[in-house]
Amino acid sequence: MANVEKDRASHRKQSIPHRGIIIFLLRLCLGGLFIYASLSKIRDPLRFKNIVATYEVLPYWMVNITAAVLPWLEFWTGVLVLMGILVRGCIVMQGSLLVLFILVTGLNIARGMEFYCGCFTEDTIASGISYWHIMFNMLWLLMAGALFILERRRFSHRFLFTHNTAR
Repeated sequence: MANVEKDRASHRKQSIPHRGIIIFLLRLCLGGLFIYASLSKIRDPLRFKNIVATYEVLPYWMVNITAAVLPWLEFWTGVLVLMGILVRGCIVMQGSLLVLFILVTGLNIARGMEFYCGCFTEDTIASGISYWHIMFNMLWLLMAGALFILERRRFSHRFLFTHNTAR
């Protein structure tokens, strides 16, 4: 009887095959994306400030604050996701940013504005504002949602934060 219950419990845990690999790949993709996206903004904050102002969705006094905070927020959420620390909280933050990017991009497409979006360096495919850009962000949002559902632990690397009680 005990073996049957143990088998059922292990079957519930294994309901998604290769769950750990999927979580790792999603963390690698999302963390890497946000780190990569933040680097050009951190390197040239004045240029990024001008790009934020071009969107024409923020009052002027918020442009400088946004241009100073957003790249570092992207960078640190990406680092924490890659490291497996507070993954769900960082994914909520990244998902919120992706929703914001989708809305702002859609607003500027509706306005008929075309300019460099500031997401990555200018010579990348995903650097312009278009419907493809929205689809690209929706794909990343879908991946963030999947990671949020799959990741249940506060720290993805148990061995980093376990206490050795057998001293």
